[in-house]
Amino acid sequence: MDTSENYVQEEAEWIEESGEIPEVAFYEAVSYLTEEEDGPKLTLAPSDIKLLEDAVIYRYKNIILRDLDYTNRSSPVFRGMKRAIINYERLIKYQTRKDRAVSGQKEEIGRSLIEYMVREFQDISEWRLYRTINCGREKLEKFAKELGVNIAPECLEICFKLVPLSFDEVYLATLLAERDDYPYKSLHDRGDYFEIVISNEDKQQLSISLKICMDEKTDKQDMRLKADAIYRSIPKSAATWDIS
Repeated sequence: MDTSENYVQEEAEWIEESGEIPEVAFYEAVSYLTEEEDGPKLTLAPSDIKLLEDAVIYRYKNIILRDLDYTNRSSPVFRGMKRAIINYERLIKYQTRKDRAVSGQKEEIGRSLIEYMVREFQDISEWRLYRTINCGREKLEKFAKELGVNIAPECLEICFKLVPLSFDEVYLATLLAERDDYPYKSLHDRGDYFEIVISNEDKQQLSISLKICMDEKTDKQDMRLKADAIYRSIPKSAATWDIS
């Protein structure tokens, strides 16, 4: 038979692997442990609550580090710099409410931010014509200041001269660029959107493409500029055959 400690530990582990808002998972875990019909109906001790709160903090930190890991750009879980900043703000507010601090947390996140920016600067300097930083410059500089790190001015200058991509556009652009088995690319004007597709030697297209669509903040010219920047940044040869 499971002990109360085992129940609480299992819920803590679930929170650590939960979704984008771990505080919601915390309240769901507490409800399950104490109230729900199919739960153990425990009376939680302060140490149990602390364990669950530790899991919330752990989860927040992990999703922040996930979005500051440059290699995750080609992962569907990637949400980009804007989400990392939002989650850091949520984490700090949560820790303030709970009067909790984690040694080395700020330094670890700060190192990840600098590593991301260094890689971003390198890729832009070498070949890329868009930025993966999907937040404003002021927000980014404030984030760095809160973490106690300095982003090189030349990095900021070069990044914020380029068109920004949303996190899902970053994911798809990176995915298309990294598929070596599809060495050809093509760009298509579909009227209300542009589409970038890649093809293999047999002229077969990858089932995944990148569509650049208009929204309330962009017009056709903005859409064209973004599509062109992404297309030119994909290191593949232009398809020489007609692709509809």
